[in-house]
Amino acid sequence: MKVVIFKKSNLAIKIFLMFLLVIGLSCTDEGPSKPVIDGDPISVWVYETMNEVYLWEDLIPSEIDLNKNPEAVFNEILYSGDRFSFLTNDYAGLINSLEGVSQEAGYEFQLLRVDESSTDIVALILYTKQGSPARMEGLRRGDVITAINGTALTTSNYLDLISQISETHTISYRSYDEGIGSYVDQNDLTLSTTVVSENPNFLDSVYTLSNGQKMGYFVYHFFSPGPGSTDQYDIEMDDIFAKFKAEGIENLVLDLRYNSGGSISSAQLLASLIAPGVTSNDILYKNVWNDLYMDYIQGLEDGDEILNGRFQDRTNNIGNSLSGQTLYVLVGNRTASASELIINGLRPYMNVVIIGESTVGKNVGSIPIQDENSSYGMLPIVFQIFNANNQSDYEQGFTPDFEVDEFASRMVQFGSLDDPLLSTAYNLIIGEPGRIAPFGKKFEGELIQSSIENKVWSNRLIFDKPIK
Repeated sequence: MKVVIFKKSNLAIKIFLMFLLVIGLSCTDEGPSKPVIDGDPISVWVYETMNEVYLWEDLIPSEIDLNKNPEAVFNEILYSGDRFSFLTNDYAGLINSLEGVSQEAGYEFQLLRVDESSTDIVALILYTKQGSPARMEGLRRGDVITAINGTALTTSNYLDLISQISETHTISYRSYDEGIGSYVDQNDLTLSTTVVSENPNFLDSVYTLSNGQKMGYFVYHFFSPGPGSTDQYDIEMDDIFAKFKAEGIENLVLDLRYNSGGSISSAQLLASLIAPGVTSNDILYKNVWNDLYMDYIQGLEDGDEILNGRFQDRTNNIGNSLSGQTLYVLVGNRTASASELIINGLRPYMNVVIIGESTVGKNVGSIPIQDENSSYGMLPIVFQIFNANNQSDYEQGFTPDFEVDEFASRMVQFGSLDDPLLSTAYNLIIGEPGRIAPFGKKFEGELIQSSIENKVWSNRLIFDKPIK
């Protein structure tokens, strides 16, 4: 068995060695050997690994048929309350996806049943990615796809049609025409797919408000230091906050509405750029593992470093400049994991105002683990996360302070003050609380599914490395 930490670091090496020691593996031929277990080799690997690392290893059934396929064994092992552990037969693809790299046309969408009396479904574009075929062909947030490869989306065929967009495909769609105030059919688009390396630093802007103050706005779509072994995205994030600091912003709106998680080290960086008055002695989060690992880690000389994630001393921290030491966070029903860590971890240090919908509720985290003898890998839940005040009570999600449904109104571009979530933050900052009235076309049907739900990094909190 091979345990692989997502990013290389001194801490990662320590965790790797810890795994080797605890499970009785060695880099030499010396030491105790594990008893041979009969069954499918990959299923045996799944069973042995989960018995060591799983947060709820004490709840694993005592008898499991290891001749079953790996997926069946994995599902039988899972604790009934575990919504997030993940097994894949494509470990390399898993790692790429965690870094935002995938073969696609480059757009994310929300499926909507527009009218409850109809079977018709549309795919509402949430955003397109820089450099992608979708962006280059002019597809925009708020556009509505009605058909794929010439077939209209319905409640009975949408799963099949959506599966076709991983290859070159044609869409029929509509765009909103501001001049006439309605959606207009556009010419069909044929979209190729390519390897898209999505940058999570989607948008940053500075606004001068009516009260004379400046407001920074940062849209961040997932947590990743950068593609491959780079820290490209973390460096860009730090540069964005350097700009905010140079501009003298006094208010910050952090848009995590589509951010379903990712790297814990990038969450440390973001929190360290925002929190007021923190130093590297202050705790952002604590993680609690199963009894076996807790006993081992607590006995290590540097066990405290492993179990407690601290803030970093960041030159571009803007926390002390924020009015009322307040952060405004825009969230949605896909906001999860590392995004929720930001909310929970910052609450002991500042006022965090949540705007949007209830979040997912993921207060547990994973490490990527690879089977060195196959293409299989997994992201098992291995720890629960707490803040400095030992709070971890958001397994049902965070309830917003100001509930706002972005789908109640026609979707506008990121950064527009007609966006109901951003406008709510704006009105709170200038002292005029309340939500703007709905405008334009309203989608009255039900939300079906978001493409973001299918991303491997969705609902992930990945224990990878400290910020240097």
